[in-house]
Amino acid sequence: MDINTVQRPDKRPFTYGGLVPNLLAGLEGGLLLLFFCISIAMLVHEVAPGLCAFDTVLGMALISSTVFCISMSVRSRLPVVAAGPETIVCGLLYLFGSFMQTKAAVLTPDATSATLLAGLLACTVMTAVVTHLAAFMDAGKILRYIPQPIIGGMLAMVGILLIKGAIHLSLLDPFCIKALLPAWNLETCMKWIPAAAFGLLLTLALYRTKNAFMNIVLILLATGVSHGLLHYWGFSLPAAQEMNLLMFPTQITIPWEVVSFDTLANIRWDILLEGAPYLVAITLLITLSLAQKVYSLELLMEEEVDLNKLLKNLATANTISALLGGLPGSISISRSMASGKLGKIGPMAGITAGLICGSAIFWAGPLLGYLPRFIPAGMLVFLGLSILRKWLVDSKREMTRKDDYILLVLVFAIAVAFGILAGMTAGFLFSILILASRYSKVSVIKHTFNGSTYRSRVDRGAEHLAILKSRGNAILLMRLQGFIFLGSTTPIIAAIRQRLQDENEPPLKYLIIDFSRVSGLASQVAISFTQFKNIARKSGFNLIFTNVPFEVEQLLEENGYTLNEPDGVSMSFVEMDYALEWCEDNILREAGASVLAEEKLEKMLAPTFPDPEKLPLLMPYLEKMTYSNKEYIFRQGDTAKDMFFIERGMVTIQLELGGRKTTRIKKMGPGTVVGEMGIYTQAPRSASAVAEGNCVLYRLSKATLDELQLKEPMLTSSLHRFIVNLLSQRVMDANYHVMDLLR
Repeated sequence: MDINTVQRPDKRPFTYGGLVPNLLAGLEGGLLLLFFCISIAMLVHEVAPGLCAFDTVLGMALISSTVFCISMSVRSRLPVVAAGPETIVCGLLYLFGSFMQTKAAVLTPDATSATLLAGLLACTVMTAVVTHLAAFMDAGKILRYIPQPIIGGMLAMVGILLIKGAIHLSLLDPFCIKALLPAWNLETCMKWIPAAAFGLLLTLALYRTKNAFMNIVLILLATGVSHGLLHYWGFSLPAAQEMNLLMFPTQITIPWEVVSFDTLANIRWDILLEGAPYLVAITLLITLSLAQKVYSLELLMEEEVDLNKLLKNLATANTISALLGGLPGSISISRSMASGKLGKIGPMAGITAGLICGSAIFWAGPLLGYLPRFIPAGMLVFLGLSILRKWLVDSKREMTRKDDYILLVLVFAIAVAFGILAGMTAGFLFSILILASRYSKVSVIKHTFNGSTYRSRVDRGAEHLAILKSRGNAILLMRLQGFIFLGSTTPIIAAIRQRLQDENEPPLKYLIIDFSRVSGLASQVAISFTQFKNIARKSGFNLIFTNVPFEVEQLLEENGYTLNEPDGVSMSFVEMDYALEWCEDNILREAGASVLAEEKLEKMLAPTFPDPEKLPLLMPYLEKMTYSNKEYIFRQGDTAKDMFFIERGMVTIQLELGGRKTTRIKKMGPGTVVGEMGIYTQAPRSASAVAEGNCVLYRLSKATLDELQLKEPMLTSSLHRFIVNLLSQRVMDANYHVMDLLR
């Protein structure tokens, strides 16, 4: 995965921040990952004793940690020091193991064990497939829109599952506080106190120091104190192991060392299918929670992370983990942050952590015999409390909307009361409702204009402009935005009806709906377009669509809606400017403006010329020019040495883009001036002027203007004021456009 940065375009170097800090951070992260993997393996094994070997699950967890740490560091150059099986995986595997335990009575031990192992591997495969699919569909942008309170409520429930799993492990422990403290007259054998106390200690230590090394020190210190007490009480190491006070040493294995054809034959696929919702929940939560992790990662690294590329890397890592027999996984920002150096280290830290986990498969097994059983359980308490604090306490301060936090607590409460699957179902339903509610409040109408202030890029004469200013309100323009579905078109219909009922406005003749900022249309939206057409036919105005993508037009036609109707009620244009020009031409034609176009230049300039009585003096200095259709009047890049007054025809000002591509900037009509800026600034022509049809223009050269300045200074002053007024009017029109956009 590539990380697109603002300040550093290149990938982060492997030893960014120094080699020694990277190695130390990797050592801390790798050891914490090792203890976390032990906790996962112990939980899955103990919740379904005899169904799945502890050493096999531990091997799967270490494989996952190794693959994810190295893959995310090498391919992504991410400075994460913790990756692999997530707390989500741990909590939901606890539920899956509990489910398999309930089926043990109706299955043979071999069938139950094979089905549980197949479920673990199937979960990794499903996660790889789903993340590959999400990456292929570029779902990164979509994931960022998932309401984080929904995800937070479900993840908070995972915290409860971890604490519940820790209690389950503690109840299997023979170590009882009541037996040690008979004078306290305790009625209940409180086996959970050591794990709970140790988990709380880890939580407080990380909260105060923000340093993962302190947690490692506490783990080693708790181990040393436990061995000191065992020695004081007279327990030997083998005796403590036989009493389940300490874990047993083991030889860590991986699934492919124990899987055979007999194992495959013993898999009960019907039972696996029945427990599939728990595995699907793991896959979905891993994928959905990725967006929240990316936000945290971007803040810490001060760099932008491409979520789609991160999905691809996550998919690759899960695929490799599945092939090697590992558990599903992801990156862990919270455990990486525990190092306190996430923004200051490079990928070498993650590689180091991965190598520690990978090598632990060969050396950690015998050392497990020294680890007290309450420490893995305490790790689960610590992880559960951390998740609950993050989503139920810290998030309350971070969320700016009170209803977001209420929603988070509601999803959490549903998950606690009815199970995490019910919580996920409720979360997805709430997500749909939230997105629909909030999106419906964002109007699909980006801008609304009327034709009196917002005109086409056709520069017209003063009399034409006066007509459009007085009659332009007969044109209504709507620029739409976003994704349009059936419900979001209601404001459009309401706006149309409101305009039709406005007695202060003239009758509506033209409605232009622009799609330049529309990202897509739902299939059933054709129903609303039919409503538009019915309103247009009933009210007697023309319905015009502009900038409609071909695929959208095709979709509408497939759903029974044709944009261009033979009766002219509905039609489409490539650009809104062309549609607006067509409407303006119709309004001018109805006002008899075609007669105005036959007038002489002198009469057309008179309404706006400062001293119209001096126009007869100006005309002899102008050279009459004729141009045929598509003939260039001047070209982009030419030396500006003259200006032109248009008497007949239209002139298009276009930008030459290269490769014979052009774009229209403006269109000039009779009574307007072309090329006046160049003659004053002496700058090369910034665009080309092309005749539309047969045109008659009057040319005023720079040399003639200089001559006019000497012979007729008063006339020249009037001409300068005319040009200044012309430019001022154009600036005023631009200001009107800006004001319309800001409404």
